[in-house]
Amino acid sequence: MGDLVNLRQARKRKQRNEKAKKADENRAIHGRTRHERTLSDAEKQAAQKHLDAHQRTGPVGDGDSTGDKDADTPVTPPVSDSSDKPKSPSAKPENVVSIFSHDKSSNDPA
Repeated sequence: MGDLVNLRQARKRKQRNEKAKKADENRAIHGRTRHERTLSDAEKQAAQKHLDAHQRTGPVGDGDSTGDKDADTPVTPPVSDSSDKPKSPSAKPENVVSIFSHDKSSNDPA
């Protein structure tokens, strides 16, 4: 005859083991010193920079005639030329008078 197993105790034992395993994982992830965190962040950034440096920047395709753009390429909308904005930073709107300018063309009494 086989051993008797209390299912309630077996279920609780399984839950305790899973909880202990999760706690070990959390300790490995979050229980690091600041130096270890900054070191791993720097390694991740260096790896990402290395991968970015080796990406293809030219058109995709070795004789590919479909002409589809890469799905990861962001699409930027065209910039509209609005007439209410000044054309350059030095351009002044007509209805603004500067009190600090020394222009001879302004209506100064001097």
